[in-house]
Amino acid sequence: MRGRGTFTIVAAVVALAGFSPVAHAGPIFLDMDTPATGSLLGTAPLVTPFGGIGFVGEFRVGDPSDPEFIAAGASGNTLDIRGDSTAWLGFGFDVSSISFIYGGNSGSFLAEAWDIDGNVIDSFFQASTADGQPAGPETLRGSGIRNLFWRDTSGGQFAAIDNITIEAGVASVPEPTSLLLFGTGLAGLRAWRKRRG
Repeated sequence: MRGRGTFTIVAAVVALAGFSPVAHAGPIFLDMDTPATGSLLGTAPLVTPFGGIGFVGEFRVGDPSDPEFIAAGASGNTLDIRGDSTAWLGFGFDVSSISFIYGGNSGSFLAEAWDIDGNVIDSFFQASTADGQPAGPETLRGSGIRNLFWRDTSGGQFAAIDNITIEAGVASVPEPTSLLLFGTGLAGLRAWRKRRG
């Protein structure tokens, strides 16, 4: 019974300190075909357990037409650039990697992962998205990604992405040794208080 009480105290203090027992927050999948996978991103941010995801660009409803994009797995709704501008996904939490497939029928494709200060962490460029060119998947990686920007650098009108997998960053978890020392200290404090009282 004594050990159980000490465990309860340690667990409560650890919870109050804000430590998470989960080291990796986990992946978020967006195919924009259901509300849970981003079908409302055209009008509202997506709320996830890790924070919000916002989108600026053109939300395309319906099946894509690029054969290579379809062969890579694209179907249903996609996220696209608006005209010849840049599209953007923003994250209210740190991201460690973003995987996606991309299409474009013609033109080029450039994607950049930025941190919260606007620094480019990783990028991908393909000079042509014409017939016969690959459509991914591609993965951008880095610590603290907060934005994904993409565009057709040749001024084209179509540079869509689909089947996006976002890997949230590592949660703040103390080292096991620190937790053990912390718990041992609490147990000792409890034993000392019992002896005094």
